[in-house]
Amino acid sequence: MAKIIKVTTGTVDVVVEEEFDSEDKALVGNEPNKAVVEITEFKIENTKWKRGKVENE
Repeated sequence: MAKIIKVTTGTVDVVVEEEFDSEDKALVGNEPNKAVVEITEFKIENTKWKRGKVENE
């Protein structure tokens, strides 16, 4: 029996909150101490289905 692979593409709106040690590091945007990502909207644009191979174990 073949495996079924589902590929979904779409767009996502996110809010990213990052915490930095200093204002200088925040301006550069490198090395945050903490990052929290909240997905506010996920819009599915396309879904495709295809058969995959089943490898023998």
